[in-house]
Amino acid sequence: MRRIAVVYDMGAADVVEIAAALEGLAEPIFVCPDSEFGEQPTELMAELGRLCDISGLDLGRAATKVRAERPDAIVTFTDYQLELTGALAAELDLPFHSPELVRKLTHKHLQREVLNGCGASAVPARLVTGEDSTRLAVAEVGLPAVFKPDVGTGSRSTYSISSYDDLVAACRSEFSGPAASAATEAFVLERELQGVVDTAPWGDYVSVESAVFDGAITHLTVTGKFPLAPPFREAGSFLPAALPEEDEKSVLDVATRALTALGVRTGVCHTEVKLTPSGPQVIEVNGRLGGLVNALLARATGVDVIRLAAGIALGDEEATKAVDNIAYERIAFIHARVPPLEARRVAEVSGLEQLQRLPGISRVVLKRGAGHSTDWRAGRLGHVYVCFGATETHEALASLIDEMTDVVKVRYEPRYPPLIN
Repeated sequence: MRRIAVVYDMGAADVVEIAAALEGLAEPIFVCPDSEFGEQPTELMAELGRLCDISGLDLGRAATKVRAERPDAIVTFTDYQLELTGALAAELDLPFHSPELVRKLTHKHLQREVLNGCGASAVPARLVTGEDSTRLAVAEVGLPAVFKPDVGTGSRSTYSISSYDDLVAACRSEFSGPAASAATEAFVLERELQGVVDTAPWGDYVSVESAVFDGAITHLTVTGKFPLAPPFREAGSFLPAALPEEDEKSVLDVATRALTALGVRTGVCHTEVKLTPSGPQVIEVNGRLGGLVNALLARATGVDVIRLAAGIALGDEEATKAVDNIAYERIAFIHARVPPLEARRVAEVSGLEQLQRLPGISRVVLKRGAGHSTDWRAGRLGHVYVCFGATETHEALASLIDEMTDVVKVRYEPRYPPLIN
């Protein structure tokens, strides 16, 4: 049987989910690098596939160890390992995003240059490394603006800048040293894309999930989004999106333009698109499967995108043909409770059992129970709970979200007077 190296860290697709998706297609080699998520489930990896622990190794020694496992392909499902996977693929002469492309996919200022250049966006942006450079950048970018890490994911430390005071506060929070002049990481300041105003009860942005084989792009689906929690924190997704056919076509066209301009040749990509009064514009392109998209597509259509990504990596020309004309059986969704900006700690969560019993809810996962600290800058990692489910129509989904919000009560310890979300 063929073998596929899966560069893994916690927070990506689950080991069990990956092994199940690859059954009968390829034997997984779980490549386990250093990870900011801490201890890895190495025993489970060894049980469900082959374990290749490269933690603590430099690129040369890591490539030698992976090569000894004789992989036929290599993939990853997380932003955190795109750079390493690209470097390993180049060392092992396996198809994947090139190291140059990975830089464009992971460094927001480089990607924005490409997106603006091809017409997929028109967003003034500047790379900044301290308060002084940020002050200069705002004069060129204008307000309102978004201030976010140049390399980051999940809305981590993403600030809304509507005034000069907001800018100074963000700099003082993220940059260290005298007068906040020394940066621990680079940030990007870019003009905020203004969304259309008539998308309620849905968010004013969507994502496009795409499969690319030898440069040929197949768009799998357009995923709808729930409204963002301030400043730019995601509250979940559903698919298919509730878009008119003409708007969906425009979204797909701009995603195609972005992927083509970046030079994506192979793999599965996740492109976020803002719905603006002047038409859709790309927020960013991610060179991997969208977060929890596999669970959504599997529930709504029966399509396994992990298996699809593996087939593409293995050079299977028929892989993308299996997802032509996807048929939706239901509206699948993932919805998260996002703490308010002022929350410091979760004091109490009530109503989860009642939530689990609501028609349409299949699973509820508590992420941060009583006693857990919260910080809005954690972005997606700061969710209190996440629930999974499906409905027959978009109208039924909108009603269910309202009911879910009423059923679950979360009490927080605030930075100032008590607040119920």
